[in-house]
Amino acid sequence: MAALIAALPTSPARPQAPTYRLTYRLRVVERAGVDTQLLATAVVSGPPETTLRLSLGVATGELQGLLGTLPEPDTVNLAGLFFSRRPAGRSRRGLPLFEEDSYRRWARVAWGGTARLYPFGAEWADQRHALWVEISVDREFAAGETRPNEEVTLEDPAVAFNARAVVPPRRVMVRLSLVRGDTASSPRAVDLIPEAPGRRVGFTLGGRTSEFDVTLQRPEPPRTGRDSALATDADVVCLRLVVPGSADPAQVRCGRLDNVARRLALPGGDTVVATFAWPGAR
Repeated sequence: MAALIAALPTSPARPQAPTYRLTYRLRVVERAGVDTQLLATAVVSGPPETTLRLSLGVATGELQGLLGTLPEPDTVNLAGLFFSRRPAGRSRRGLPLFEEDSYRRWARVAWGGTARLYPFGAEWADQRHALWVEISVDREFAAGETRPNEEVTLEDPAVAFNARAVVPPRRVMVRLSLVRGDTASSPRAVDLIPEAPGRRVGFTLGGRTSEFDVTLQRPEPPRTGRDSALATDADVVCLRLVVPGSADPAQVRCGRLDNVARRLALPGGDTVVATFAWPGAR
């Protein structure tokens, strides 16, 4: 079982911009006989180093992939690593069996052109039933924009489809609050760089001042080959919090830059609440 990325007719290329924003546009299409149906669409954009993580699930199988680009003046090399899984029958005890496979594919297209990905094999293209993903890559002047953006639309609820930008953050805006019982301190915002020296942050709560040394780290490498190949933790950062002069172990909490509150419980009963977000554009 193998996927195929096939280049399609392209639109005129755009000139290279000194600073640009990369955009992936995706369409999931199914053909039954002579009729075609649009199942899902997605638009994912970000800075030039943005890669695309996609997942696709239908009744006949599942696909996960990571796609990246190697830009050239008039064309772009689109490379992908894929993991697929589909039913392969049942065991003697009636348990479901699955066939899994991994493979790499690449295609060169003009900027704004389109490539086709056949998730479950090119042989489907000549049968009455076919499924493919159309992928278009383009770039435009960004004027300093750095934050990734994603928009996914499902046209058919029977398909499970998602596309997400993967950008290893260079800087992170960390917002911290100290919580004691039902009372919380004023939030503190700290601009941190992963794997760089941290900052000392102080909070005043209930007439008492508490200080912490905070640093930002990259997560531990993935334990499985699949997770490593798909870079599942590429856009994850870990906050490390230590009480100065204390023998207590550091408190560590990891997450993506999604503004979701994450709690770090302290030995004395207090809690530090942290959120990770993209910093403002410079």
